[in-house]
Amino acid sequence: MELSYLAFNIQVLSVAPVAVLLWQLTRAVPGRFLVYWSAGWAALVGALVALRLAISVEANSPEARLGYTVYCCLEYVFGFLLWAGCRELATGEGLRRANLRALAPALAFGLVAPWAFGTTDAMYAFHALLFGAFFLLALWSTRGYRPPPGHPALGIRVVRVCLLILGVLFVHYGPVTYWAVWVAGEPAAYMQISPLYDALAELGLAFGMAMVATERVRDQLAGANRRLAEVSEQLAVAARTDSLTGLLNRGALDAILAERAGKPFAGALAMVDLNSLKQLNDHRGHPAGDAAIQSVARALRAQFRIDDLVFRVGGDEFLVVVEGGRAADLVGRLEAVDAVLKGQRLPRLDEPVDLVIAWGLADFDSPAEFPDAYQRADAAMFRCKSARKTPAAAQ
Repeated sequence: MELSYLAFNIQVLSVAPVAVLLWQLTRAVPGRFLVYWSAGWAALVGALVALRLAISVEANSPEARLGYTVYCCLEYVFGFLLWAGCRELATGEGLRRANLRALAPALAFGLVAPWAFGTTDAMYAFHALLFGAFFLLALWSTRGYRPPPGHPALGIRVVRVCLLILGVLFVHYGPVTYWAVWVAGEPAAYMQISPLYDALAELGLAFGMAMVATERVRDQLAGANRRLAEVSEQLAVAARTDSLTGLLNRGALDAILAERAGKPFAGALAMVDLNSLKQLNDHRGHPAGDAAIQSVARALRAQFRIDDLVFRVGGDEFLVVVEGGRAADLVGRLEAVDAVLKGQRLPRLDEPVDLVIAWGLADFDSPAEFPDAYQRADAAMFRCKSARKTPAAAQ
């Protein structure tokens, strides 16, 4: 087997798996650029098969010229789709009918040249220039592609280098072949294995394309992981947050106590209850009751520090935990809350209403003492509740 045929066979065998690989990647990677590329490589496989058939029959026979015609046209389709994929990657712009008209001159040359030139080499001198121009055009179209900051850019760099190599190779094949046909009368020795150069550069190009595709997949996975983390965080917050008031809920209280177990944790707590909520719900409806609960929640949040823990632990019951504080320090704040709740406007009530709260206080010096302090504050709150009434709520 001649060296040139061996190099050509290597090229044919190396390109076919590339088309299959890129087509498989289209299932995992969004974007039309990979579809264009994979279709282009399939066209190149067809072109090389047609060329192999053309050189296996009698030179200059109709069958050979037909094979060269198919070879030229499919190589131009490959170059055109290569450019289309690079442009879509860089700009997001897909193919349009007007773009297909740009391919027409190349196809016209491919249909006519194998029949118009006396020899294959004479035709190839012009075909190589035209084919090389497609590689350089594809290279030019990648100039607008910028990977996101912090993302890998090796894939597009490999693609650009290989496009440049292929463009230079084929553009230089034109004058070299012209010299061999019309001047020297025989090809340069190194041109006998030119298919091997082409195959190596094409494999590099395919490798770069696969890297671009996998980088896209990695970007997708990173984005999905970020969104999953955000959703998980939102769910975690939702699981510890009361939906009506935005305060911490009982689940959050249990989690915080579990986290503080065995650690220094001392302070004061206040159990707070909204008086006469049932009457308000029964006579004015749940929208009025919900608005009253929200008013108490806002007042508590406003009167305590941002690092104080405020919970809604029941329908009309609230808990405030002030780490490092003492029960006596909370009285003034709760009285301020009580004052703020005077004259509240609630849904379905024509006149402002005075919301009344009851509270009970207790100190604790360790996590182990917290449950007992909770019970003591709860009992004190019920004693306070029985002593206070909300006349307006039942009207």
